Amino acid sequence: MLISFKKLPRRLLSLTRQLTYTVTFIVCERILPIKSGVWCFCTWDNYPHTIDNPRAVFEVVKNDSSIVKIIIQKRTEKTPSCTGKNVVYVSGSSIKGAYYLAISQVVLLGYSLGGLTSYSKFMTTKHIIVQLWHGIPLKKIGKLFPGETMWDEETHKYAATVCSSTQDKDIMAAAFAPLQINRVWLTGLPRNDFILCSDDELPLDYQKHLKDLQKRISGRKFILYAPTWRKDGKNLYVFSQAELIELSNLLIAHNAILGIRGHANVRNHQFSKKQNLPAGIMYVNDIPDVNIILRETEILITDYSSIYIDFLLTKRPILYFTYDVVSYLEERGFLYELEEAFTDQYFTTFSILLDKLSNILKNSIINEETYQRTLRLFHTHDFHSGRQVAEEILSLCTSHGKRY
Repeated sequence: MLISFKKLPRRLLSLTRQLTYTVTFIVCERILPIKSGVWCFCTWDNYPHTIDNPRAVFEVVKNDSSIVKIIIQKRTEKTPSCTGKNVVYVSGSSIKGAYYLAISQVVLLGYSLGGLTSYSKFMTTKHIIVQLWHGIPLKKIGKLFPGETMWDEETHKYAATVCSSTQDKDIMAAAFAPLQINRVWLTGLPRNDFILCSDDELPLDYQKHLKDLQKRISGRKFILYAPTWRKDGKNLYVFSQAELIELSNLLIAHNAILGIRGHANVRNHQFSKKQNLPAGIMYVNDIPDVNIILRETEILITDYSSIYIDFLLTKRPILYFTYDVVSYLEERGFLYELEEAFTDQYFTTFSILLDKLSNILKNSIINEETYQRTLRLFHTHDFHSGRQVAEEILSLCTSHGKRY
């Protein structure tokens, strides 16, 4: 009890601040008009700049002096040294953050609206809220997943979202209903620009991350293991020490290296432990944007993560290690039959993983027919997706009053 009393003043101070930000936002948002050309970008925990789809759109408009780019930071006060005109970094947990979000014309999300700040759930439809999401969904998302009820409170506020194929368009419209089907833009995911562009077209901080990764790979064939997250972290497969040694022996024999990357939702648990990794295996959790890692990946090992759908664009081999497919189907559910959505057969044991990886390292062959079928299922868009999305948003800005 004494410990609780000691923490009470700090807790009360935190609640008071949060209430202050919320009231400030609600008052400003209801009284002040939106300011044309103010775009707010979401960020992820422990990273001072936005990443993923919002970052790709930011890169398109960053030097447009007619647009004020507000980076709403989460749990950090650091200001990154990134180029751009009229770029403002502001903490979401501040009066200034509440003010900027209240007057914003455009808000770019990569996850739920409630995750942006503690008060963003009170936003109204006076803003152009674009849900860019953070992947092409294989698992049920939004309103298609009954385990998450917050979508009922926010999807009616969305002005638009993006998709990557005709089938994906129907899924995104249903996931974020009542979004109009013509506001589901078939542009592809902006983040795919970071996989497909040349090195010198990447943002400067991404170029640094790429060079750091290349230095660590040191000319070896790079393999990435990147599983999705589980609601129960105990269900996440972690290689035993004996399995790591088997992998290490295989990798060394083929002049290869394995990078292990945990999903952000579980990275602070299993994948942050100081496990004694043998030669040829390393963690790559420190690189903020996984799309930079995919550029260097020769073979991808994953499960149900939508990361493989982005990776399809490279036309490189994918292994589907779905060790908990039965329980995961019950927990989350899928939008496609796995046989239809995967480029190859999925498997459930480490021994099969080792055999399949060995075969690919010896002879990197893919099933061209099934690979192309899967590619067409998920990607029927043009490239330069970030620019297309930015143009669609600018078009919405000119007709803002017509929608509301």
